[in-house]
Amino acid sequence: MTAKDSRSNAPIDVLVIGAGMYVTGRGVENAAGVVMPALLEARRNGLVGRLAVFTTNAISADEARQRVQAIAKSMGVDDQCDAYPSVGEENGSLATAARDFAPDVAVVSVPDHLHAACSIPLLEARIHCLVVKPMAGSLSDARAMGDAASAASVVAQVEFHKRLDESNLLMRDAVSSNRLGELLYATVEYSQRKTIPRDVFRGWAENSNIFQYLGVHYVDLLLWITGFTPKRVTAWGQKGYLLGLGIDTWDAMQVVIEWDRGDGGTFVSTHVTNWIDPDESSAMSDQKINVVGSKGRYQADQKHRGIQVQVDGGGVEDLNPYFIASWSDDVTGHRRYKGYGIKSVHQFITDVSAVRDGRISVGGLETSRPSFAAGLISTAVVEAARKSLENGSVPEEMPV
Repeated sequence: MTAKDSRSNAPIDVLVIGAGMYVTGRGVENAAGVVMPALLEARRNGLVGRLAVFTTNAISADEARQRVQAIAKSMGVDDQCDAYPSVGEENGSLATAARDFAPDVAVVSVPDHLHAACSIPLLEARIHCLVVKPMAGSLSDARAMGDAASAASVVAQVEFHKRLDESNLLMRDAVSSNRLGELLYATVEYSQRKTIPRDVFRGWAENSNIFQYLGVHYVDLLLWITGFTPKRVTAWGQKGYLLGLGIDTWDAMQVVIEWDRGDGGTFVSTHVTNWIDPDESSAMSDQKINVVGSKGRYQADQKHRGIQVQVDGGGVEDLNPYFIASWSDDVTGHRRYKGYGIKSVHQFITDVSAVRDGRISVGGLETSRPSFAAGLISTAVVEAARKSLENGSVPEEMPV
């Protein structure tokens, strides 16, 4: 443990790597992201102390700092946020930022293929890390991240927030209580607007695919809910729209995962994904899951949460307030943020605080949280799907 780790009940200092859509809402109109509102709510509650953001250059870092300060002011909380590299530096190193800021934890929210390069030096410096999904862009990167986390004995988690969606908690309860009986199969449909790969992620969409970036959520969810072991993966895909824009990645992928139930039987999940939904669709994401057992089924439409907004010139918008919701406090007038997206970041910070104060061990979190061990499995599924596609949709065995 570092000297800072030994301080009981002290606020936790956080370094955020990346400042895009998920961190500050950059590129999305009237959005504040998820990571920074979550950390600022934690600051309001005395759990988070100093904040800093690291980006690729001083200009984007300063822009991110200003966005964070604007969000903080709207929330009525301390707007302190350092930026790395600092103004005057064209570029800066993450190692320098980590050394100068000396955080307790880091939140890594950068393109998939950069997760390992950013997180491993932080882990080696014994900084607790939360990495946005997927854990990594390749299985070899994920293994290297897992090895670094184990050697450092720090809290290392993947931000799989769907584990905290009340809809999915009810599903897990239905499975664990055997209300559905012997589990047979699941179907998942998950898609996003084409603005994501075309505009927001255009610079790196070719380094990912829709199943890796988005579909992995439900791989982890099924892993967590069932406890089954994925054993074989087959994938199909279609290219056309994005390729025509000069973005060489799949428009859509269909992935079938065969899971070992542990009783000699097989559970099969089918994942239908795309990121070319119309820009005019009523929500950023359309998502549905159906789990079928011998005694029943659990199905959830996780786009239509029963709240719809219609305005002149704005079309129809379906809202999911359970993921993230913001409203003005009726006493102070300041904004408040709630939802399972916020809870996911809070849970990690709370876990670090508990480990630092000796209330729980790092090992004690491994099976109850989206640890790197769990992230390694979902990354292996993503890599198997990619290999299946590359080999003409031949089934790919999971690595032992």
